[in-house]
Amino acid sequence: MFPPIHPDLRFHNYASYLRRRLGETAVRISVDGGFTCPNRDGTRGTSGCFYCDNDSFTGGILFPGLPVEEQVRRTILSPGRHRNARRLLVYFQRYSNSYAPPEELDRLYRAAFCHPDVAGIVVGTRPDCLGEEVLDVLEGIGRSGYVFVEIGLQSKSDAVLARVNRGHTVAEFVAAVAAVRARGIDAGVHLIYGLPGDTRENFVETANFLSELDVQGVKLHHFHVVAGSAMAREWERGTVRVPEYGEYVSACADFLERLSSEIAVLRLIGQAPPGRLIAPLWEKGGREMAQDVAAELARRGTWQGALR
Repeated sequence: MFPPIHPDLRFHNYASYLRRRLGETAVRISVDGGFTCPNRDGTRGTSGCFYCDNDSFTGGILFPGLPVEEQVRRTILSPGRHRNARRLLVYFQRYSNSYAPPEELDRLYRAAFCHPDVAGIVVGTRPDCLGEEVLDVLEGIGRSGYVFVEIGLQSKSDAVLARVNRGHTVAEFVAAVAAVRARGIDAGVHLIYGLPGDTRENFVETANFLSELDVQGVKLHHFHVVAGSAMAREWERGTVRVPEYGEYVSACADFLERLSSEIAVLRLIGQAPPGRLIAPLWEKGGREMAQDVAAELARRGTWQGALR
């Protein structure tokens, strides 16, 4: 094994990536930019992604509703938020965070740089929210700070994307990655294991697919059912299933073995706040998942990219 593979985890972890990219230890702090989503407001759909209830995916936002600069300042002052990091990345997390007029995006993004420890921004968004004017804004921010754009793919199957009402295609995702990278901006991808209609084989093959694209990071998430989502009703009817813990650990190891070692692994598990998560109830966090996946790779005698 060789850098950037972490010797204990056996995969290219995000903390190591940020140290090399920014020259110092860095962590994210999450903010709410007040965005919505074209799959909710009628632009591309009317009911949103069937698995999604955004309140279940944004528990890290401490001060929603306040101006971005005030959220940043208060979060920095909150106990334990620095975790000894020298640099901070402000993560625009809730909904589609490039879905607004360009002048509004520029104002919100620049407001994040209100503290000297802020090195850059992370923008979570959809493939269909990265038009030329948006990219102009992101490129402009990137001239003086670091920019990382996380693009939701979720599945490398157009049939599965239609099944969960994503409102975009795989081809749109590929085009979005190319457009972001053409501006010199780092790109990451969100992927969900176990979506209804998807297969383990398709999930694992997506590692090869992503390795051929110019992406810098991948964020894995297991399918879970949260209160308030359309999938919650399907769960109650018994028409969808969620992955078992051991199944997911094994699938992550399969995926990582086929993923280029140059791509950083941002996360291996999705979490929802207590009271909103319906299934699966694993009682495992990100640290435990990383350790268990690392243990599975060690048991196999493999590592990220071993089967490329």
